Amino acid sequence: MRVIKLSELSCVSTDQTLINMWLHGRPANTTAVAYRQNAEYFLSYVGKPLREVALVELQAYATHLHELGIKDSSIRTKLNIVKSLFTFAAKLNYIRFNVAAALRIPKGNTSLAGRILKQTEVLKLVNCPKLSIRDRSLLKFIYATGVRVSEACRLKWEDFQERDSGEVQVTVLGKGDKLRTVLVPVVVWMELEQLRGHECVFVGATGNAIDRVMAHKIIKDAAVVAGVNPKISAHWLRHSHASHALHKGAPLVLVRDNLGHNSVSTTNQYLHSNPVDSSGNYLGL
Repeated sequence: MRVIKLSELSCVSTDQTLINMWLHGRPANTTAVAYRQNAEYFLSYVGKPLREVALVELQAYATHLHELGIKDSSIRTKLNIVKSLFTFAAKLNYIRFNVAAALRIPKGNTSLAGRILKQTEVLKLVNCPKLSIRDRSLLKFIYATGVRVSEACRLKWEDFQERDSGEVQVTVLGKGDKLRTVLVPVVVWMELEQLRGHECVFVGATGNAIDRVMAHKIIKDAAVVAGVNPKISAHWLRHSHASHALHKGAPLVLVRDNLGHNSVSTTNQYLHSNPVDSSGNYLGL
């Protein structure tokens, strides 16, 4: 196979080749599939090569997505994917100017308060009587470690390691292919070990790892039976992990590292979204 030289990177012949290079090295999961589908849908909409796309056409695409009635959060994701492709193309000098850099993406509602479960709700959810051992272990693991659902789905038994102290740690592949190590509570590990039998930890009927779609169905079905907010997603367990841990005294930096955040300011949002005190309490009313 011919090796592409750095001097040749500006000579990528087609947008499809560029997309393949853009996605190279990304985990072959539903995220990579979604990136490709969104990029190809965008190019289909504009009907011209990436090099010829102007800002006005990017703005028209954003308007088009709104007219389709897509959720604002999904629109932001789709537009950020397109911007990522343009940024990559600019780095390779495939395009002369990164016109997508000027595309404004409206900020969404950053309030986390509505997506943080009470601890009693978490207990109702993970103790739902209709959950299988696998499903209960999955929900407990996400809540106990704060990992993303995609990170949990692709875990293999080789990712876990028992320490001399008896504690168990797991190495997680997060965003940007960054590795981090998280301790697993003993009670959660004891339940996980009941699932041994395949290479991956959380597997379906075929023996292959479950994906995010399956994981979300598991939590949605459990929410119905447990009487928990039906809008819940697996990511709510991650939010709840951070909020509950901080309010029980966990250091901010520790929670940041557990969740794989790049900045403490990101983790700090969980404190602001669910304050434990108010200046109004000191007014003597």
